Formats: sequence, C-alpha cells, structure tokens
Amino acid sequence: MGWLTGFAGASKPAKLAIQHDQARVNIREPNLHAQAGGPVETCSGGKLLGGGAFFVTGVGIRDDGILQDKDWAALLAQTNTDLADLDGHFVVLRWQPGKVELFTDSTGTRTVHLLEHADGVFFSTRLDWLVQYAGPLEVDYAKFGTQWLLANSLDTTSLVKKTIRLGAGGCAVVEQGRLKVSLRPWSCTTTQLDRNGEGYKHALQKAIQVSGPNQWSLGLSGGLDSRALLALGKFRKTHVWGPPDHPDVQVSTDLARIAEVEHEYFQIQLPEIADCIDLLRERVALTQVITPASATIERIAYGRLHETGLGILDGGFGEIARRQLMNQIVFRRTLNLGKAQTTLPRILAGKADFFAPDVHKIMTSGAEDEFNACWQRLPASMTTADKADLLSVQSRLPNFFGHEQNYLDNVCVSFMPYAQPSVLRALFQVPLRLRWHGRLLRKLVRKDAFALTHQPLVKGTVRYPFGLGTVSSLAYTRAKKKIGLAYCDPRPRDFIGHVREFLLDVLHSASVQDCDAYDQAKLQLMADSFASGDTSYIGQLDWWLAFEAWRSMLSRENS
Repeated sequence: MGWLTGFAGASKPAKLAIQHDQARVNIREPNLHAQAGGPVETCSGGKLLGGGAFFVTGVGIRDDGILQDKDWAALLAQTNTDLADLDGHFVVLRWQPGKVELFTDSTGTRTVHLLEHADGVFFSTRLDWLVQYAGPLEVDYAKFGTQWLLANSLDTTSLVKKTIRLGAGGCAVVEQGRLKVSLRPWSCTTTQLDRNGEGYKHALQKAIQVSGPNQWSLGLSGGLDSRALLALGKFRKTHVWGPPDHPDVQVSTDLARIAEVEHEYFQIQLPEIADCIDLLRERVALTQVITPASATIERIAYGRLHETGLGILDGGFGEIARRQLMNQIVFRRTLNLGKAQTTLPRILAGKADFFAPDVHKIMTSGAEDEFNACWQRLPASMTTADKADLLSVQSRLPNFFGHEQNYLDNVCVSFMPYAQPSVLRALFQVPLRLRWHGRLLRKLVRKDAFALTHQPLVKGTVRYPFGLGTVSSLAYTRAKKKIGLAYCDPRPRDFIGHVREFLLDVLHSASVQDCDAYDQAKLQLMADSFASGDTSYIGQLDWWLAFEAWRSMLSRENS
C-alpha cells in the first residue's frame, strides 16, 4: 500500500498527467481515473454489487480479523456506509456512476490530500504527486507553525496552501466536478466504570491477537509501551534496530531472552549518498517533516522485515495510556489552563531555529490560534484531564503516528494496537488515577509478566528503574544527562556527516539563499561552522535538511 491517487471530475480523466506503472488496481470511468498500489497486503479493490467499484489502501479490522475484498464489497454496497466502528487505518475510494467518494478511518491515522481544479478534483495520499499533477505548491506557515513549534499539529488542516487534507472520519464527495467535505473526528464518553483496568486489558489483548496475512513481529524497545504488549501477547518474534550499544537494543535483547521469544536485530548501514537523498525525499513526501532527516534510514529496516514475510506490530501511541503527551497542560492546574499563551511554552518541542523573524512570528501566532480553537472544540462536559487526552487522540495520532503509518504502509503491513478506536474507548473508561504516570501499563506488566520488571526502562537514551513514576523518572533521566551518563546516539551525526557534501551544496544553492522564509544569517553560521568541522549544529542541520527537502519538493525546485 500504500498509495491511492487520481482525478475525479466532470471532464475526461486525461487530467491525470502521470501514470504509475506499479499500480495494482485501476478505475477508468467518464468521471474518474484512479490508481492504487503498494504491498499486496494493504492494497485491494473490486466491484460493487449493483454497479460501481472501490479501492482500499490500508487495513480495516473487525471481529479480530483484517477485512478482505469480499468484506469491503459487502460493507461499501450499503447506501449509508458507516465505517466509524472499524479498527485499523485506511483510505477508501468508492465509485458509483456520477459520484466519487473518499473515506478515512475514524482517528485519521490515514489521510488523503485533495486539490480542486477548474473542472474536478485531484486526490492523492502523496503530496508530491499533487505537485506533479497541478504544479508548484506553497507551505502555509501559519498552519505549519504548530507542527514545527510543538511535537505535531493540533488539527488536521492542510499545511500546504490550496490543498485540503481529509482528516479523521472524513468523507469527500465529488459530483459533477464539485467537492463536498465532511469530518467526524473520533470522540467518546467517559464513564470510568473500569475501576481496575481489566476491561482495557481485554481490549488491548484482543487487538494484539488480530489475525492478518502475515505473522506479526513485535517492535521491541526498552520502553514501557512495547513491554506491556510483550507481557500481554503470545509473540513468537520480536525485532529491534539501531547501534549495538544503544540502550533500546541492549534492553530489548534481554527482555526477549527472558520472554523466550525469537529476537531479530537489524544493524543498518548507510547506503550510497544518492540513495540516502532519494529515501529522504520519499520520506518527507509521505510524512511532512515529522522527524529529522536522519530518521530516513529506518526505511531499510522496514524493507528487510517485509522481505522476511513478517508484519510489524508496533507500540506506537502507547503514550496515551501513560498520559504522557498532555501532562504539561494540566500539571499544577494553572489558572489560565487551556489558554495558548500560558500553555504552549510548556509543550514546545525545540526542534530547530532557522526561520526568518517575520515567518517565525506568523508560525507562533498560527500555533496560538490553532491551540485555542482546538481546545474550545472539546466537550465542555469533560474534565480538564480527559480533554487533554482527547486532544492527544485528535492531534497526536493523525499528525504524527498517522504520517508515520502513511510511510510504513508503502513498505509493509503494520498495526498499532494502542491506536485502535476499540482500545481507545476502553482506555477512557479507566479512572484517571490509574491512567496517570504509567500506572496502568506497569500494573499489566507486573501482573502478567513480572520477570520483565527486572529490566530497566529506557527513556530516549537513558536507562532508569522500572518502578519510577513519570515525575521521578524525568528527574532521574535529567540528572543522568546533566552529569554525562546518557548514551549519545551517533545516528544523526553519522547521517549528516555521510551527506556532508550534498548538504553544503544545498545550503549554498540559489534556491536556499533566495528563500525569504529562512534567516540567512543563521543558515550561514550553521554552514560555516559545519564546514569547519564543528558538530554543534548537527541537530539543527538534521531538521533543516528534512524541511528543505519538503519545501523544495512542494515548490519543484531541484535542490
């Protein structure tokens, strides 16, 4: 899977300027030309009873199993199709004579981008293909500000001018060349009746046991989220990648030995520079700069796993069960809770600072407006803590893990149990006291696999005792970093050093030096320092290279 693309409108579908030779399914009709492709496990399609056809890119789940073509056909044959009760992540296209519809899953973990044309609508799961169809596009810095300044955007509005992103529970309808879009973001009520977390445990175990076309391999790290999955599931295989001395690699190896499961370790070598750049451009096209450039090489490990015939079961978004993301918002219960000017400084991500002052001002103002609007839309009946968690589901899941899922789906079949709507609904029934500080997941590990508690947890690159709560572990890891006992991950340095000549060429290119969005003095300082052998700007350059690859892709500049 991965991908789905096409043109719907009143004119002939010759508007679709490119053909994709690797498409698995095609639809050519008077009002539609569409294609879909990628791994066979995540790309399907067929005809509908009574006329029409459909594509599915992604994975839909119901009753412990992944939906097959016949299941989708029966579901989409219904006039009033409701996909809200499905688990999984997917984009669905349904064509019926004179009408084209696009649907997204209820959490927005997969999305599709739309661009209105004079006589129709281009659509694609890849932004770079919209550029190829319709010409250069521009970053909307007011919308991009939230994603850059915080860990991720807070709503699912497009970060690119003139385009529409179909968000959570989305439905886009094209009739007679006209587009109508509606959204129904995931939400739930909170009863807190699951007093001991047993209902949540059952829901999570059910998600872990979902049957698919491949045997699942658990991505095992040193963190709590994947450890809880290991404790609850009956896995035969686990995997990890990274430097051999990385705490995640070492601790996960020990955990797999204790659990008596097969553990595969991938040590990734950097490919040729040209291949690194190609992989980087592919990644930013699919993920919209949610990670720095050095994250590109993970693509190689995913590819190797797919070659073995394994699917990936991932602990992504387990942080929602620990209330990690929005603790800063509710911590100490400030009087101005939910106000952007007092809240945003608590959750700034500190990625890199190379934008021109006027652009940075636009980004900051946009982030404040977005936070205030998103907070006001949350149900007034909810407690502040539940509002913060719901905002995490509605923002972090589609705007970080969703982009990552879009990337993964182009390589292999993968699945995030913690992110499933059925599991999220169960989580919101657990009392807040049990959700705070990782108590719920620690309880599950202690009860179902106590031996796994003997190994330390890993936060970032620092080990800390399993029994420490959120506040204690934060103080512990900060102290270890301060006295120089934290592991130093070499991957950003190695990647940026590997592409050194390319990076310096881009920094000195006319397209970069003529770009008004950049603070040219800061870029010059970073370039001169890096060229002289100073590595203190590696982190900044790692993020800048990812952004520049994305910006130049949108503007069709040959950086």
